[in-house]
Order: sequence, then structure tokens, then C-alpha cells
Amino acid sequence: MLRSRTRLILATALLAPVLLYWGAGRAPTETPAPTLAPDVADTDFYLRDARVRQFDASGRLHQELASPELEHYPDPGRLQASRPQVTLLRDDEAGGRIRISALEGEMLDSNERIDLSGDVRVFDEPDSGTLLQLETTRLKLLPEQQYAETDAPVRIISEQGETAARGMKAYFNERKVELLSEVEGRYESN
Repeated sequence: MLRSRTRLILATALLAPVLLYWGAGRAPTETPAPTLAPDVADTDFYLRDARVRQFDASGRLHQELASPELEHYPDPGRLQASRPQVTLLRDDEAGGRIRISALEGEMLDSNERIDLSGDVRVFDEPDSGTLLQLETTRLKLLPEQQYAETDAPVRIISEQGETAARGMKAYFNERKVELLSEVEGRYESN
């Protein structure tokens, strides 16, 4: 009888640490799973090789957003795009399109505003007239108004020459660009 009691105590002593370890849920060397900060929103959908098109009231293509990766955050109501390419179709007498590319972009769900950053390039390609290229590091685009602005350095390149400035306002429908400060230009005469 003493032997069975000794066996029982010995078995309990050996099994107790194993059962306690198993019941604890994780090993002492495991790190706890990271938790998101309370202010970080979760995405509700993710798209690869996305192409989002918007049409006007008459059914004509008005705007297109293409991106290899799109993430949507519902709480603030915004869409984040990697390497976005935005195309705006002109609805003025010049016709044509405006193509805009950047490394990163963020768009409000309402499509009122698109913030672009990192190697931002704008190509104004009218059906007739001079091609115009703008380069900057960040740009705020209001697609419905066909308007863009930045307070960053900007470079404008056309067939006639090149202009550099700090800050600009671009009115695409009017084909007008206002340079805000530190304007320098280089033009070639024919």
C-alpha cells in the first residue's frame, strides 16, 4: 500500500508541472501576439491590380484610378493606394486627359480629394496643343474641380522650356498654373 501511495505522489509531482505548463496557454519563451493600437483602423477590404472607374451623368468615363494595391479603411473613410495612377478626362474645349502618378496616394471615400506623395508626376495631354509635365514631391488633387495644388517645390517642363518654383495651383480645365514663389525659368527661343 505504501508503494502505491509513493507511486501516486511521484506521478502527481511529475505531471503537475506539465499540466500547469499546458494550461498556461503559451510557452515561457513565446512572446504575446502584438495588438493594434486603439487609434489604428483595420482595413475592411484589400484589392490587388485594382482599376476604379467613375463615369459622368451621361455615361462617359470621367476618372480612373489604377493601383497595384489598394487598402480601404472604413473608420476614417479613406482608400490608400500604392503607386497610384490617376487619369482625369478633360471636359473642356482642349479635350484630352491628365495623367497623374505617384508612389503613394490617399483618397477620401467621397472622392473630393486625393493626396499624392513621392515622385508625383502630372502629364497634361490635350487633344491639340502643347504637352505639359509637372513634377513635385506631394500634391493635393480635387478631381471634380480638375484642380491641384502643392506647397512643395515644383518643376514644369514643356516644349518651350522649364520652370521651377515653390508651390503652385493648377487649374486643368483652364490649362492655367499659378506659381506661388521662388520662380525661375529657362526658355529656348526658336
